[in-house]
Amino acid sequence: MFERPRGTNDWTPEDMVKRRYVESAFVGVAESFGFREIQTPLFESLELFAAKSGPGVVEELYAFKDKGNRDVALRPEFTASIVRFYVNELRSLPKPIKVYCYGPAFRYEEPQKGRYREFEQLDAEVIGGATLASDAEVIALAIGTMRAIGLKQVRARIGHIGMLRAFLPFGPADQAKVLHALDKKNVPMLEDELRRLTHEELTDPLKRIIGLHGDAAILDEAQKLLGGKGGEAFGYLRQLREQLAHYGISPSEYEFDMGVVRGLDYYTGMVFELDSPNLGAEKQVGGGGAYTLAEVFGGEPVAQTGFALGVDRLVMAAEAEGVFGPAPALDAYVVPIGEAVRGKAVEILTTIRAAGLRADIDLVGRGPSKNLDYANTSRARYAVLVGEKELKKDAVGLRDLKAGTQREVPVRSLVEALTKA
Repeated sequence: MFERPRGTNDWTPEDMVKRRYVESAFVGVAESFGFREIQTPLFESLELFAAKSGPGVVEELYAFKDKGNRDVALRPEFTASIVRFYVNELRSLPKPIKVYCYGPAFRYEEPQKGRYREFEQLDAEVIGGATLASDAEVIALAIGTMRAIGLKQVRARIGHIGMLRAFLPFGPADQAKVLHALDKKNVPMLEDELRRLTHEELTDPLKRIIGLHGDAAILDEAQKLLGGKGGEAFGYLRQLREQLAHYGISPSEYEFDMGVVRGLDYYTGMVFELDSPNLGAEKQVGGGGAYTLAEVFGGEPVAQTGFALGVDRLVMAAEAEGVFGPAPALDAYVVPIGEAVRGKAVEILTTIRAAGLRADIDLVGRGPSKNLDYANTSRARYAVLVGEKELKKDAVGLRDLKAGTQREVPVRSLVEALTKA
């Protein structure tokens, strides 16, 4: 026997119904927002991901040499590929460019509940829009997706990188190390970095600032802690609050969280993370924010903002809230009574399927009794009994498997009978 690779999953038909439900909810909301679907390669040049996230990211990737001795990697997320696609081929399109995609991604990290080495993401990006409008749009789409799935427990935590960048009195490279420590909530790392930079006096205000979260009132408190610096960022968050209200997003669905840092160099402005609180320690289901990557990949500077949601965590959240009902059942299971009528039974099956109903037929050659047992096990609503006696009258037997009743129905009326049932 062969074991599946560590950090991967086999998904049952019941699992896939849930996963497709989540994907369909996202697609429906994204397209209602005017986003259009694209797709990018499953693997890219390793250099692309290193340019985006730094050479250290290689340790987290499925990276290898292909048969042409080129360094490639399975994608760990979609943003780098989408921006590469934009810079190479989409720059001439009218702005803003609003796109979405979904599919598998891969990271070589320690597996944990709801976080695997192979996972599926939902991604949406706005390129070339006005910053405030675009940020509000993507947050509304992310929250709208969770609503469409049926989740009641939805919480966005919104911050702004700009306030900390304005406060930290050193260059971008050192800022990146401090922001990384803040992002990880790693106080010893933060203390070590500030000691190295001879700015130990910043330790206390930074530790206090990342602990602030709540409604708009905490923005004033945070601004005082930072000595009045970062005023533009705080003003921006107040404007964003007004925009979200116009989208019908309730203050109960988000909070301002100064600890949301997302410490990667390319994040430049508003950042946010999305939680489903019912998941406890695994509550985060996604995140995103405003970033600049086009110029890193050889393009002109352009405003960009987007987010990604994890399908695995969204499914877990929906299960925890009891969103999913029973998997869709067969509308009809066709039972040929004897080989002589199998051809006619297949014709009837095809007619049922052509009407958009779910239907199956015996492929084993069971007798009628065992076929009815199988139909019940499959949770089919009806069994369609195709026998010579009934066919002479151009009819079939229609058995309600839940009620246990049976009646004769003309073949020409079968689809109508199944649809009305």
